Amino acid sequence: MIFLFLLPHLILISGPDWISAAVAFILYLGAGAAVVYYHKSHAPKPFFQFQYPIITAFSTLLLGVLFYLRWQHSFLFHNWESLPLMPGKRICGAAGAGLCVLALFGTDWLVTILASIINGNNDGSDSRYESAFIGLTAAVMMTLASKCSPFYAFNDWVDPHTMFTVGKSVLHGLLPYRDVYEQKGPLLLLLHSAGALISYDSLTGMWVLEIISCFFFLFFSFKIMRMRHGSSALPLVPVLALIVYTAISFDQGDSAEEFCLPLITYALWTAYHRLKKNMLPRRGEWILIGVTSGCMLWMKYSMLGFYLGWILSLYLFAREKDMRLEILKGIGFIAVGVMIPTILIVAWFAIAGGLEDLFTVYFYQNIFLYPKTADLYGRFAVFQNLFSGFLNMLVFSTSSVISLIIGLIWCKSEENKHLSRLVILTFLMMYLLIYFSGRFYSYYPQIFGAFVPFGLIAIADIYERNVRIHWLQRYDLNLNISISLVLCVLGMFFFAGNMRSLAFEKEDYPQYQARDYIRAAGIENPTLMNYNFLDMGVTTTAGLLPNQRFFCSFNLPLKDIAEEQNACLETGCVDYVLTFLQTIDSPNYELAEKFDATYSFGPIQPTYNLYKRIEDSSEK
Repeated sequence: MIFLFLLPHLILISGPDWISAAVAFILYLGAGAAVVYYHKSHAPKPFFQFQYPIITAFSTLLLGVLFYLRWQHSFLFHNWESLPLMPGKRICGAAGAGLCVLALFGTDWLVTILASIINGNNDGSDSRYESAFIGLTAAVMMTLASKCSPFYAFNDWVDPHTMFTVGKSVLHGLLPYRDVYEQKGPLLLLLHSAGALISYDSLTGMWVLEIISCFFFLFFSFKIMRMRHGSSALPLVPVLALIVYTAISFDQGDSAEEFCLPLITYALWTAYHRLKKNMLPRRGEWILIGVTSGCMLWMKYSMLGFYLGWILSLYLFAREKDMRLEILKGIGFIAVGVMIPTILIVAWFAIAGGLEDLFTVYFYQNIFLYPKTADLYGRFAVFQNLFSGFLNMLVFSTSSVISLIIGLIWCKSEENKHLSRLVILTFLMMYLLIYFSGRFYSYYPQIFGAFVPFGLIAIADIYERNVRIHWLQRYDLNLNISISLVLCVLGMFFFAGNMRSLAFEKEDYPQYQARDYIRAAGIENPTLMNYNFLDMGVTTTAGLLPNQRFFCSFNLPLKDIAEEQNACLETGCVDYVLTFLQTIDSPNYELAEKFDATYSFGPIQPTYNLYKRIEDSSEK
């Protein structure tokens, strides 16, 4: 029934006029009447038993009128523009999302409907409701947290656009590394190809993939927490999402770490529930661990230290249980699983004639050239890097680090030594391989969110013992999970740094201004180069494809990048050149537009310069 309320919400958002307001008002009344009738004529089900449909309908109607007035008469809320976390310019979008959550209180059949779609007929099984609730949480949280979501006007982080451009190029027959350059793994680039199939000139497709990734992360995290608290752990799911996705390390969404979270969370759950039963994983589980680790290998292999710790912890368990043969068989099954994605990737590049480029760029250059941009060669550099890595985690993922530390202490004191080894070894090995190289980007700690469930388990245990009640079961579970979701949605608005970007519309971003200029020029199939910087997003907004290998610059000490980009300026090989905080002096290009962004890029106030090729310069 939530869809009955969503329809008038969408009408108000998309059509701010009196006719749409009248239609929405009628639909609101009809939706409220339908909810009241439905509650009176149907027996309550054991999930989401809300008893106040009239209040729900009235509240949603009231808020609908509120944000409609905000849209039509901005002077009524003029002072709201100064609020840093709830800017008035896009308050209607924020209110629309809030209304969807509020409508949940009058739609106790939503979970039943979703569970029936996902799992067939509803037989009252908790797992069906749990999966549906986790899916709802993932969709809501990703919509609010990720700037790839349509909730935001634009995601101005350069990494997603660089990968997205390469992903689009794959759809047009270009080969990564050989035809278009990138450092990231081929599987991650293929994910962006899938996103481009959904939405070609925006990152909306990546938002859909983020929801799927978030669902599996929360799903396997819940299975870990359920082993300690049963279904009463369900209210912890939105809390987990709030901690992980409001961290600075989440950045603006769409990172390799984000898409690898469900992979290692599955591995943690598999080992955790088997070791708790004093067993080793089954054959199918070994193979799936191999497949997931193989996927990580071809997405971002610097995090593979997790699997080294995972195997080591199971080996120590098998040695004590005299199960060495079984662990060797398991490692063999893992190898089989790793080969599944590996064979597909290698075959793709071998058939296309780019196998050498794959290994040269993805392995050789990332391993031997990338660390040269960091201080890895001092006498105590490795120790300094590891200490700096901890500071990196503490600064950019504070809540996750606190939860992680609490979880590590709890595993050491509360669980058997095999389970505590699992958590400690997987964390340490992954930490060492990520940070020893001396690179400390803000999004690196995102992957450690997989350990947050153990901290939540510990906090729930501590609270239960001190208060002398089972706090998760004191009230009705339906009420607990509803309050948890609503509070965490509100928490998103106050703690998620991306919320500040709600103040901007598409026309505020230079990327859309440059797109409009390029389209107005009327050049057929225009080409663009991002000079001396990463892809800044114009290739995405304008739906462009690169016509050269180094369509942008990269964080590598590679002479070919500057040489080929400078050669392009000399020959006029592209129609447009975009620079960031920089000007160029070329006889082939003239300044077309200068864009002073109204937002900040970290501590920098961005300035973009768009240069166009001088007519006939390509013939000189």
